Amino acid sequence: MSRNYELDSLKSREQSAFQQKQDAWQRYANARERTNAAHDEMEDAWRERCSAREEMNREYEEMQGAGDHYREVWDEYGRIRDENNSRIESLRYDADYEHQEMVNCFEQASNEYEYGDKSMAPVYSQEGREHKERRDELNAEISELCREIKEAKQNAEMQAPKTNSNAFRRAKEVFEQAKAHHESAQAEFKRLKIERDYLKAEFDSAQAEYKSLKEEFQRKLEEVKADRRDTERRMTDKVDMALAKTKPFYLGGIFGQDAKIVPRNDGSGKTDVYFAGMAAAGDGLGHGHAVIDEYGNVTYLRDAWSEHDDYLINDNPRKGEPTHK
Repeated sequence: MSRNYELDSLKSREQSAFQQKQDAWQRYANARERTNAAHDEMEDAWRERCSAREEMNREYEEMQGAGDHYREVWDEYGRIRDENNSRIESLRYDADYEHQEMVNCFEQASNEYEYGDKSMAPVYSQEGREHKERRDELNAEISELCREIKEAKQNAEMQAPKTNSNAFRRAKEVFEQAKAHHESAQAEFKRLKIERDYLKAEFDSAQAEYKSLKEEFQRKLEEVKADRRDTERRMTDKVDMALAKTKPFYLGGIFGQDAKIVPRNDGSGKTDVYFAGMAAAGDGLGHGHAVIDEYGNVTYLRDAWSEHDDYLINDNPRKGEPTHK
């Protein structure tokens, strides 16, 4: 096939888009790795903060005084607080997830309605409402747990006197440092998450561009191949017409179809038979071709409307080709 410069240009653009896609993926993968590491550090800082808070709360409880009554009051408060806080943190993560999924679904529904398959918009809308209901349920549970903690603390403060303590102040300073560390780690994680999401979008765009160019290249390749087949058919028809004018022939039949029978004058004793073509004699556009030797054996056969290389039998195949396909 002769070179097609438009096809070459498309291939070059496709390869360039592929490299850009790969580069975008590497940037995204690196950002994702850094984001995961920052998330782990944030989790460690959160556990440190929780531990410091627990220590501070213990010192605070000690600061309130001693005695069985004091311990019973603040132990009960601490149990409710810790259990509820643990549950609250878990619920908040779940609520944040449901909220984000709700936003994504509603955005997807809007995009499908405006630019995509409108029939999918209600599906995404319904999914978004389901996420909203779960988020609201989680937030309601969080509010109830917070109310329980507040109520438990108020009860403890009413039943136990408050006193000052150096140990409590030191524990509070440690807690404040742990809190600052956690907030700093959290801010870094959020910053990297934004960067990661931006690079993910960049990768998705590069991947879509590569896919589009790849499909365009394939379409153009099929067009070029189709043009080549049409050209070959026209050339074959012209050759057949020229042969028909110079060679003696007679009409007959083969495989139950009208055929044009042309004995060869090269001393081989072979006969060419053309059949199933658009011409009345059986030759013409789309004809099949058979070669019969002097003993009546079919030594070459190509079906009608087939490429010249798509033969069924070939008595003189090119090197490396099979005799039968």
